[in-house]
Amino acid sequence: MPMQGLVKTLVMGLALCGACMFALAPAAISAEGAPTGAWRTTNECFLAAFLLTDDGRAHTAYLTGEHDDNAVWTWDGSTLRITSRTFDLDSFAGHVASDHVEADYVWHDLDKNELHQQSCVFERFTDLGI
Repeated sequence: MPMQGLVKTLVMGLALCGACMFALAPAAISAEGAPTGAWRTTNECFLAAFLLTDDGRAHTAYLTGEHDDNAVWTWDGSTLRITSRTFDLDSFAGHVASDHVEADYVWHDLDKNELHQQSCVFERFTDLGI
């Protein structure tokens, strides 16, 4: 399936960009409960994958091949929020449930100047395949 190949390529690129940070990120949820580590979409969300580092940075990859290495994330114990500095109209609010993240995601289509809303599901991703 072509979409799966694209997502795998995006995840690999994201993993390579954050390989050093990924090596330091725990495979399981940290003691504070924050969902650090690498995550990829399971339902073709426009936000294809993201890597949450211990320092509050998020590296994001999108189905279009675009990425944001300067996004930030916050965790209040129940809600994960990712804020893109590149795509400032995007909005991500997710909840961890059984080792996956369920999120309401709003993304800005720059070509059409339209906002789109999606319900997205992400799974933890630990196999870099390298």
